[in-house]
Amino acid sequence: MSPTSDSSSRHDLDDEALGQYLLQSGKIPNLRLPIISTKIGYGQSNPTYFVDDKDGTRYILRKKPPGKIISPVAHQVDREYRVLQALGTVKDFPVPKAYLLCNDPSVIGTVFYVMEFVKGRIFTDNNLGELSPTDRRKAWFSAVETLAWLHSIDPDAIGLEGYGKKTAFYARHCNTWSRIESQQALVKDAKTGVALGRAHEKYDEIINFVKNNLPGDRYAIMHGDFKLDNLIFHPTEPKVIAILDWELSTIGHPLLDLVYCVSSFFEESVAMGQSDPSSTELPYKPENRKKSGMPEPEELLDRYAELVGYDPRRDGGGKDWEVAAIVHFIRGGTISHGIQARAISGQASSDFAHQYFERTKAFLDIAFRRIEKLQGRQGGMAKL
Repeated sequence: MSPTSDSSSRHDLDDEALGQYLLQSGKIPNLRLPIISTKIGYGQSNPTYFVDDKDGTRYILRKKPPGKIISPVAHQVDREYRVLQALGTVKDFPVPKAYLLCNDPSVIGTVFYVMEFVKGRIFTDNNLGELSPTDRRKAWFSAVETLAWLHSIDPDAIGLEGYGKKTAFYARHCNTWSRIESQQALVKDAKTGVALGRAHEKYDEIINFVKNNLPGDRYAIMHGDFKLDNLIFHPTEPKVIAILDWELSTIGHPLLDLVYCVSSFFEESVAMGQSDPSSTELPYKPENRKKSGMPEPEELLDRYAELVGYDPRRDGGGKDWEVAAIVHFIRGGTISHGIQARAISGQASSDFAHQYFERTKAFLDIAFRRIEKLQGRQGGMAKL
């Protein structure tokens, strides 16, 4: 039903100080002390907690991690709070209610915000193994329809002016990830003093290819990490009732969200996500989709196009989609590289960070192979 919790995890809170602050704020109706916080043992970035009051009413708290932040653009919980507040003004849009933001680090050590706890199901199994084939299909359509709804909201109309720039998203994206990767490469192991090093030997070449083949401009409110386990589904129905983890949200190109959302259907993702890629039972394999209930990705993209009013697969004559897919794997590799950096520096907020180490090179190998394949089909494209 919910991510597991581990009260022995790092970053324990001062419940007495926190409780007094929340009560005095007056922003959480009917809160009763004392409170008990329990760290949720799932997630890699901003530490997240259950907060239960005396009556058993549950809330969620998210905070910046302690210590020096490796990247200045990471862990901005104030941005998460802002976008949750704004989207909360859209009738029936599925986000938790945001109660308060605390910018005073003296309360629990770092900046934090508190939001509503939404009771439902979070599917950490990307195969949706606990669902029937019928409900798998419905769950996927609900996810894509929710994303299309997000991308159809005018950011300026709900108070998100200046939340991000509306043009040149992918150019900035390349510069941002290049900068972050360089910063991460310099992070030293807390025990050995040895620097982490580059994410991939061809990282700069891969980035330069994208810079020379940028997708055209579009903009929308972008979640930045739109995947199944960041969605809460209804307790019994295959319907999205809340979107979580807005850390990477901005105003940006909707292709980034859309590609990431359907990337489970990519051949490379099927192989990476399984311990035995040769298995004949994988539900995302084309030959297994009908039996398993997985929709065809083209069906999902058709539905998205119907709702947003244009077909992103046609932008740039189809090239924009291909380049966005390459950026998806660049991003995945850079994020995994960042998890490595936080882990060796002792800053990772999960004991499972080591599972990401092998993914860094794998993601970027895929990006490079996709570039080579794309150049083979379109010889006139800019080279590495």
